[in-house]
Formats: sequence, structure tokens, C-alpha cells
Amino acid sequence: MSADVDEATRLIESVIKGLGLDPTSATIPGDATTKAYALKRGSARVVVAVHKTESGGTFRVLSPCVRIEAATSPDLYKHLLELNARELVGAAFGVFGDEVVVVAERSVKDLDASEVEAAIRNVGRIGDRYDDALAQRFGVKRSSD
Repeated sequence: MSADVDEATRLIESVIKGLGLDPTSATIPGDATTKAYALKRGSARVVVAVHKTESGGTFRVLSPCVRIEAATSPDLYKHLLELNARELVGAAFGVFGDEVVVVAERSVKDLDASEVEAAIRNVGRIGDRYDDALAQRFGVKRSSD
């Protein structure tokens, strides 16, 4: 991994420790280009990852909220886009596989501890707030169920 990615990994692990968690036990198995950690915020799972890319690397925080099912209403997608435009700051809803997720991402260049902690807390807060609300409103299952 590049020096920026290595530094970002050390920074992320330091922040995870500062949150009272053990980064070693939170580590998710991955490949040579990705280092990832699984955390929890209320009922929501929060995945924190650093990826080596051709241009350096990226830091990403993702929280799966609800599962998409064949009968999922198009109103859900409209609602998510409205939330992106009206309420979310520093993160956005998206679709990853068969799940609605909250995601925040940026380059690892000049990443600092306050940005890492803010992203983890923000994405976790949004994921925990909306997993129940979306499941109830649109009749879908939470990702954590």
C-alpha cells in the first residue's frame, strides 16, 4: 500500500481505539488493496475502509440501512434522493448490491483524525436513525435483521 494509505490506516485505527474499540477485533478480512473494520452504532452496522487506488487511496465509511426487495416501492428511491438534497450533510444514501446504504468517501491525502471520527459518527448516526424509519415507512427489512 502507498504511504498515504498506510498513514490513513494508522489514523483510522487510532480513532477506532479512541472510540473505545479494538481495531484488531473489528478488522474485516479483505484483499491486499483494502483494510476494513466493522463497527456498530445502535442497530446499524458501520464499515470503515481504506482502499489503495491507482491515484493514491480512498477513505470510505458505509452503513447498510435496509434491504431492497423485488416489491420495493419506487417511492423509497424518491424519498432517499429528497433526504440527500434536504437533510444529509457529508454523506449520502446510495444502493450497494441489494441494500440501501449511507456512504461518505474522500481521498486519504491530508486526512486527519477529526475527519475520520466525524465521518464515522455522522454515517453511524444517519444509519441508526434511518434504518428503522425506512423499514417501517416502506415495509422493508433492516439490513441488521
